[in-house]
Amino acid sequence: MFHYFGGIDFSGAKEPLSNLWSAVGRERDGKLEVVAICPHAYRMDLAHYVAGGWKRSVEAEEDAAVLWGADFPFGIPAAAADGLEGGKTGWADLLAWAADRPADEVRAAFPDHHKAPRRTDTGGAMAPLDLRLFKQTAAGLRWLHELRETGEVAVLPQAPNPRALTTLVEVYPSGTVADLGIRCRRTPSRPGEVRARPAALRPYLTFAHPCLESLAVTLEDAWDAVIACLTAYLARHDLEQPFRLHPGDGEAFRREGWIYRVPETVG
Repeated sequence: MFHYFGGIDFSGAKEPLSNLWSAVGRERDGKLEVVAICPHAYRMDLAHYVAGGWKRSVEAEEDAAVLWGADFPFGIPAAAADGLEGGKTGWADLLAWAADRPADEVRAAFPDHHKAPRRTDTGGAMAPLDLRLFKQTAAGLRWLHELRETGEVAVLPQAPNPRALTTLVEVYPSGTVADLGIRCRRTPSRPGEVRARPAALRPYLTFAHPCLESLAVTLEDAWDAVIACLTAYLARHDLEQPFRLHPGDGEAFRREGWIYRVPETVG
């Protein structure tokens, strides 16, 4: 179904950014092969890249389909959204509402839900409106709204679109590292530690060029983008994961979102 896979290490910080990165890979010899790692100074630049600009960087066919894993909350708790004007707000309505407001105003609208997690926020994932995460959540919701306005884009499980060549799922790189049992320090501090990261990744992926490997193992944001890409690749055949694991909560996940994990680790 998918020819390529992407990973996004997102940021809700003030632009221009130094910590917004993406990675693109494809399957080769039964593993993910990372073929591009890119920084993005602006979230709008990232949107154009995700929507199709990545194809030029890897010389992909125009009809190539891609599955992106992005590291930010794709929604807020349903109970919080229910408190908005108009009552029970759909996911697309929430995006449009958030897109018109600064992050502080978005958080202030939900004073009783700052620490409230979504059903999918387990294993260390913070609540979307937590003080440490709300700016990224607000920027991400706005970014998704603008991305969906650029063309055919699917977002799972909230907004499937069988016509779209671009599909996005929410991922949590730190959770993937734990699920796969990858044991290495987050940022290498000694020369020998740089070799630990590629060794830990070798069972799951390769790099098309040594320069890409160097970026991934020495720059934390590039590393997270690669892990997000790997998560999308590993979950490619389990996109019904939330409904498979929790068949009675489908409506909640369509409103709140779902963090996709390595299928073998969630049952």
